[in-house]
Amino acid sequence: MERSLKIKKMVMITILSVVAIVLQLFSNYVQFGPVSITLALIPIVVGAIIYGPLAGFAIGCFAGVITFVAPTTIAIFWPYGVFATFLVCVLKMGLAGLVSGYLYKLINKSNSKVAVVISSISVPLVNTGLFAFAAYIYYKDLLTSLAPTDQTIVAYLFLSFIGVNFIIEFLVNSLLSPVVLRLVNFANNKYLNND
Repeated sequence: MERSLKIKKMVMITILSVVAIVLQLFSNYVQFGPVSITLALIPIVVGAIIYGPLAGFAIGCFAGVITFVAPTTIAIFWPYGVFATFLVCVLKMGLAGLVSGYLYKLINKSNSKVAVVISSISVPLVNTGLFAFAAYIYYKDLLTSLAPTDQTIVAYLFLSFIGVNFIIEFLVNSLLSPVVLRLVNFANNKYLNND
């Protein structure tokens, strides 16, 4: 029985990883400004909540690899450091899943609904926050070259690179993750009860 549950868990994490990869492939071509939006955050948070922080980290890393090889990433960020770009793309999404999973575990002890909402909201916050931090450190020359002369690079980073994308990611993830989580929980309960 325990082996069967481990296999089901691995299969579901794999399925969520594939969904995250497909969503990330699609979102590589949906841009508002110079950076594409991240639709893969939904399966990351669902995986982190249901299967734990390490599952969220793994799913996030898989989606991050797709971001790393996206044409926009290659064109804009690779010239400023391929290894740094790899770390930024992969780790920021992985850490977003990890944080989401740990927040859920911590808050779920007192209120499961609040835990789902906080975990869902944390993913775009961590993902975008780490991107902003890394962009300021690793891509300062890029930001300086792109920013208008009357605008600081921090203002340009938040207004042009992050602004609309973050709002869309935040709204999509905040609104859809609890719904998707309910559907996944329903499917899991139905599947487990039929065994």
